Parts: sequence; C-alpha cells; structure tokens
Amino acid sequence: MMQNRAVFVGSYAPKEEEGIHLFQFDQAEGRLKRVGGAAGVANPSFLTVDAPRGRVYAVSETGEGAVVSLRYDLEKGTLEEVNRQSTQGADPCYVVVDASGDYLLLVNYSSGSICVYPLTSEGEIGAMSDQVQHTGHGVRADRQEAPHPHSIKQIPGTPYFLVADLGLDQVVTYELTSEGKLIERSIAHLAPGSGPRHLDFHPEAPYVYVIYELTSEVEVFEIDRSTGGLAAVQKLSTLAPDFQGESYCAEISVSGSGKIVFGSNRGEDSLAMFHVQEPNELRYVGHVSTEGNFPRHFTLVPDAPYILAANQNSDSIIVIRLNAEGMPEATVDRIEVVKPVCLQVL
Repeated sequence: MMQNRAVFVGSYAPKEEEGIHLFQFDQAEGRLKRVGGAAGVANPSFLTVDAPRGRVYAVSETGEGAVVSLRYDLEKGTLEEVNRQSTQGADPCYVVVDASGDYLLLVNYSSGSICVYPLTSEGEIGAMSDQVQHTGHGVRADRQEAPHPHSIKQIPGTPYFLVADLGLDQVVTYELTSEGKLIERSIAHLAPGSGPRHLDFHPEAPYVYVIYELTSEVEVFEIDRSTGGLAAVQKLSTLAPDFQGESYCAEISVSGSGKIVFGSNRGEDSLAMFHVQEPNELRYVGHVSTEGNFPRHFTLVPDAPYILAANQNSDSIIVIRLNAEGMPEATVDRIEVVKPVCLQVL
C-alpha cells in the first residue's frame, strides 16, 4: 500500500483566494497535510483528476461558467493553469473524463445543459464538441422550476453516461460517440419531487445506486448494459428512523469491495450506511456523524481503510478510519478548509 497519496479539494472561494487545495494524505497515520493550492478560479467547486496527464480539471461554478485545466506537480506542491473554456451556461457543478481519456464532460446546473470537450494529449481543453439542453420542470416550484442536471457519470465498460437531473426527476442515458457527440438513448422517470443528485455503481454487478437530494432516499436500479437503460429495484430512506427536521442528500459512494454503500445527509449531518445483501438489495445499518455541518461531499480512499468527508458550512474535513468490515471506527484527523465541497484522491 502506498504510504502517501495526493488529495485535491475544491471549494467555494473567490478567484483571488486559493480555492483549489492540494493535500498529502499519510495512509499509515490517517493524517492530511496541506502542501499547496491555486487561486484564479472562482468557486472551483467540483474537480476531477486526470492522472495519466498530470492534470486536474475544475469547474468554475458561477453565472458565467467555465472549466479549467491545471497542471499539478506533487513534489513541488504546485498547481498551474493550462487553459480554460466557457461552459456556455450557468453554474457547472460536476465534471468527468471519459474512460478513453479523449473527452471531458460536465453539467451546467442552473441552465440545464450537458457539455462535451475534446482533450489534447497535454490535457488542454479543446473547443466544445457538443452541448445538449434539457427542457421542462418538476413538481416543486422552489427547486424544480427548470432542468437542473447535477451529475454525469459513465457506466463502466460501456459508451453510456447517466445524467441525474434534479429538476426533472430523471436519469437520462446518453451514448458518447467517437466524434464527441451525445445521443440520448433512454430516460428513467423517477418519483415526482425526489430530486436525483448523484449516483455510483456496483464494482462488479450491473447495478447503480441513485441518491435523492429532496426526499433523502437511495434507489437501486438494474442496468441494461446493452442499452444503458435502468429498471427500478428497491428504494430506502437515508435518515435514521427517529430523525426530525430538514435534511438533503448529497454524495453517494460504493466501497471497493461492493459490500457497503455510503450516502451523505446534510441536516442530519451524517453518512448513512447500507449493507449490500446482494447487488440488488440494500439494508440500512445506521449512520455516523460527520462532526460538522452540511457534508456536501465525501470520498473513500482506494485500497485504504478511510473515508474523507467535507463539511461545507463548518469549514472542515474529517478523516474517518474504517474497521475490517468497512464500517466507520473512529475519527483520526480534522483540518480546517473554508467551504470545502469536493474531495478527489489521486
């Protein structure tokens, strides 16, 4: 097991401040140490790491959205901008690189569109190759007055991408062509007012787990890998039975073993935990406090027994050690970061 790993943190910060942070994570001790950062990007909320090229891509979640490529040097602890492109939309909030490494894809939350860009061998973001506009609205006038795609993620081993649209209560399947175009293949229509936000996949079986921001639930879907279509299987609450008050889900992640599904609750301020009885059957087994306020994002450290959780409204990141069964055991570190909203481990 590697002794140290790099952790990139995105946040809500003005462009004059270092809103992208680079940490070194000591896997033996479970400790984080800040080694560098970058200013110049307003609200660099969501990041994705392109390890083969040594790049990190950050959205600028503003009314005039942008996506930025940065070159990182782990030894020097530096991050330098390579280039940026407009997202031709407002408030981009999620960005990924496709499995081939040829294209970068993102979603504009407020303007309801999905964008595709080619990437050069040097990690420079090319001119947009496609943009797809969602239309319509959901049942909640306060949050679903328009389309609000919140995430995009590739179904492993396929050319299909799933877009969770919080505003439309839909998960839309697109096929990415070799020319960088998106073709709509199917739409999963979800419970009105549920607000799908993020999703994650079982590491082996054809199932995806979708978390609902507005109803604090997780739903299991079987994937038709030949078409990218989804079939609903099971739905559960992410909240403790005795919880009272408002809470909104954010991130969801499946352990590398495929045995545990975690989801974050902003309000209950916890990580919900589900045991995977079978890939198509979850069982709620409890929750653990994130010891802060509004856990917008968290990440499991690959091949190491830790979860890192970002508490946006209390300006903290905590490190939770997991036991042999993959369940939270103890908090081993806490650091201060202003408005952390995304964690990516290299």
